[in-house]
Amino acid sequence: MVSVKLLTTLLTSTAAVAATATATAPDFKTLNVTVIGAHNNKSTLECWAIEPGFTESSQAGTAGSEVLNLGPVSGNASFSVLPAKFDGGRHNAPAMQWVIFLSGLAHITLPHSGKEAWIRGGKEGAILALDTAKVSGDGHITKYPSDEVTVAMQVPLQGNKVPGHQILHGGACKGEEVSL
Repeated sequence: MVSVKLLTTLLTSTAAVAATATATAPDFKTLNVTVIGAHNNKSTLECWAIEPGFTESSQAGTAGSEVLNLGPVSGNASFSVLPAKFDGGRHNAPAMQWVIFLSGLAHITLPHSGKEAWIRGGKEGAILALDTAKVSGDGHITKYPSDEVTVAMQVPLQGNKVPGHQILHGGACKGEEVSL
């Protein structure tokens, strides 16, 4: 079991490292993520900007770099290794959670819509999965179509509290919207 403090430090440090490595653009302010949400009992895709955005870290080891708070998380995180070309099928998010793809490729579709999201593992591989069975009757479909394994961390939100955000638009974040 991963402790909440260790997990929070890991997530904060990961965001800080990614931000520091690429924060050269003057408009680098926040993290944009694709969100699998729900409306009218159907799963949706949206692009969110996490708020309040990046700030300067004062934490030992990352002091002076950029850091973004991902909100409170629970201590029951998991680390998944999915084989190449794995089909995760249609499902709901098991909990309101961050899913952070560290490697590989995830293709997310909705059973009632032509909308889709392609999430490449790495520094821009974070999404929020919020379409639990309580709010979505149809869930979403996830396939891992690449020839390599996909590694992901699932990090439940503590108390189902979503981080502060602004909805940028319906549909997945694309292109420069997700570039760090």
